[in-house]
Amino acid sequence: MATVKLAGFDRITQSWDNLIKRFQSEKREKLREVGQKALGEVGRNIGGTGKVSGWQAPHMGSGGGYVAVRPRAKTYQTTKGGKRYAVGYITNAIEGGHRTGGQRPGPKAQGYKYRPRFNKAAVSGRWFYEKTRGTAERILQEGTEDLQETIVDGLEGRL
Repeated sequence: MATVKLAGFDRITQSWDNLIKRFQSEKREKLREVGQKALGEVGRNIGGTGKVSGWQAPHMGSGGGYVAVRPRAKTYQTTKGGKRYAVGYITNAIEGGHRTGGQRPGPKAQGYKYRPRFNKAAVSGRWFYEKTRGTAERILQEGTEDLQETIVDGLEGRL
């Protein structure tokens, strides 16, 4: 019985295996780059003294399929009164807006007139994540073009 060896098929499967290994590592690296650039853009959109932007960090999905900028986990800010808030809670209030708590009645004795600290019933959101979304998509598109080149090189056996 004659044996037929498919040398071309072995070469194709080897180049495919190399492509899959390389693609995974390059995809993670591109997502890290996108995360860092998006973090900088979120920080610029937050503005201010840098306190809130310092709470932000890029987070990559466990499977390496996405990257997001979000508040750091297990990080807290303590008020002067001793109450602890997760920085994600604070960031969410700044991002989407929040109520100010309304007006509290003050003591009426001896002519004291209560003056609220805030003149508005609510603070509008800053929407810094939303503003960053378009820029992040553009940055990701640039990274995707590089990954497409890797795929083409792998399929043509140049890896």
